[in-house]
Amino acid sequence: MFAKSTPLIYLVDDDDDDRYLLQTIFDNHHSACSVRVFTSGADLITHLTHQLDGRLPDLIIMDLHMPMFNGFELLSRLKQNQDYKGIPVAILSDSDANEHRDRCYQLGTNEFLTKTFSITKMAAEIQHLEQYWLQKERCRTGNNASSLAKLFDFDHLPLN
Repeated sequence: MFAKSTPLIYLVDDDDDDRYLLQTIFDNHHSACSVRVFTSGADLITHLTHQLDGRLPDLIIMDLHMPMFNGFELLSRLKQNQDYKGIPVAILSDSDANEHRDRCYQLGTNEFLTKTFSITKMAAEIQHLEQYWLQKERCRTGNNASSLAKLFDFDHLPLN
């Protein structure tokens, strides 16, 4: 799944606390990842358009409720663009409303995660994301290997 040996993850969220929480989880428990943080959908689109990393990300994790481009609009733009539609996208939301979840899946999200202010609970959400890709990879290839399993090593993460 990953084009390079170092997985590249784009994190898009307008909230300072949420960005800090997610960045901390990745820094402390997934240091093999290269994480780029964006404060808006416009920043993400600019970065993608100019391919400032020299490659596309392996995963985009983005907030649903942002100014300018909300998650619905941004997800729609990404999935309608031939260059970006193959990038897996996980939506983060503080709302677990079924209509939000359903709309995101209709627009093409790969996963819908619920935000939390607890680092333990958010780490569990990230673990859920990894399990989603592990299961999807098993179904697709028929084997037990997963690129994201190598990316996310949860054996040393205290989730209690």
